[in-house]
Order: sequence, then C-alpha cells, then structure tokens
Amino acid sequence: MSDTLLPTGKAHVSYSEVRNWNECPHRHYLQQIKKINLDKPSEHLDFGTAVHAACEGYLRTRAMDIDRCLMDIVSAWDTKGFPETEKWATWAKNALEEVPAWLDSEFPGWETVAAEEALYEPIEDRDAYFKGFVDCIIKVPREKGGYDIWVLDWKTAGAGGWRVEKKQDPLTLAQVALYKSYLMNKHKELYDGARYVKCGYVLLKKGAKKGKCVELFTVSVGPVAMQKANKLVSNTIAGMRKGLRVKNRQSCLYCPYANTEHCT
Repeated sequence: MSDTLLPTGKAHVSYSEVRNWNECPHRHYLQQIKKINLDKPSEHLDFGTAVHAACEGYLRTRAMDIDRCLMDIVSAWDTKGFPETEKWATWAKNALEEVPAWLDSEFPGWETVAAEEALYEPIEDRDAYFKGFVDCIIKVPREKGGYDIWVLDWKTAGAGGWRVEKKQDPLTLAQVALYKSYLMNKHKELYDGARYVKCGYVLLKKGAKKGKCVELFTVSVGPVAMQKANKLVSNTIAGMRKGLRVKNRQSCLYCPYANTEHCT
C-alpha cells in the first residue's frame, strides 16, 4: 500500500465522506477538496455528540453518567445560543435512562468487545484506507452455547424513529456493512469464532414517550451486502480521482451550498 494521497489531501476516506460524495459529488468537492465550510451550529449535532459520549462511557464502565451528558448539553446550548435547553436535556435524560435495561433485555448476558473501535484499514486495489470509529461491538452468549457478535451504531432520531425510506436507503445501510466487513478482516479470530455477526442501529429517539425512547433497527448484512458496500467505497475513490463533481439537484434541500455563489 502506497502513501498516495486522494484529491482531498488525505490518504483515507470515511463512511460520512463516501456518503457525501454519493449524495452529491459537487458538494463533496466544495467541502472536502476546496475546504469551503458553510456549516452552521446544529442542536441535533451537539445533542448527538453528547448522548454518544454517554453511551460510549456506559459500554466501557457500565455506569451511565447522565449528569455529565446534561452538563455538556447545557454548556453547548449556552455557548451557541440554542433555544429550549430544558427540552433537549429531558430528551437526553429519558433516552439514556432506558439504555442499560434495554441492552440487558435485548441482548441478555452481553459484554463489551469495544466502544469506539478505531478502523484504519487498506481498501483493496485503491491505494487508500478506510477510516472509521465503530460505536458499539458486543458479544452475546447463545442459549445452546457459543456466541454472537453485534456491530451497532448509535443514532439519534425523532420520536417515531426512522421513516421506511431511511430504513431502505442503501447509503444508510452501507455504514454497518462496511464496519462489519473491515472488522472481520481486522479481528479475524474473534469473528470466525462467532455463530453470527449481526448488525444494527440503536435509535435514541428525541421526544418519544418514556419506555419507547430506544429502538433496535436490525440490518441484514451478508457477503453480498458487504460486497456492494465495498464497491461503493471503491467507486467513490475512483470518481474522486477522476475529478467527477456532478451536481445532484435532488440533494439541495439541506445543502449549505445551495443557492450560494458556490452552487446556483
């Protein structure tokens, strides 16, 4: 593997960058290559960061530090002038209070394999690396012996969870498929010993009723799904190196560059 840099100036891509390029190559060009940053502060981003950190800490220590999470939210909201601090803090508290019992119920006997597992793995035939952090990897005993491995990613969502369209979106599903693929190569012995390596997203739902704040969305990830996800990464890198930056007009709704001097 060489040290050839991509047009972004980096030797690697992440899942978020792959998604960005596939949603709109021109947006990726402006953001990752031209380094034009028009992103604005977001309550959703800071909320997600705070609850992710709390869940990571729980996996490592089996102690859910809700107070620390709430302090992080209050600090971010005060610093950035976000409204409705109490509402967002309540949403975080309700979800985090449910996580420990939910994990025990959904995955009896579970134990942590890793929290925020770092990936920096070579991409086949592309002179580049895949970089990522896997939120949650747990080992769950089976009733008749042996164990399963679960590869999970924490996601914040609205009170109703994800819409059907999002649950069927190939780009969304590709994230855990890529994580499973690279993890199985990185820790071959552990994963070869598992009966199944399962994948899913844990939805932490903002504004949901108590007792309904945490939901598992399971994703079927077999060899074909991993192959498609890896091809997505490979095609992204090839497109970047060819300088492709087509504008996808279907992705303008939430794009910070839409209707600016950078994209009209």
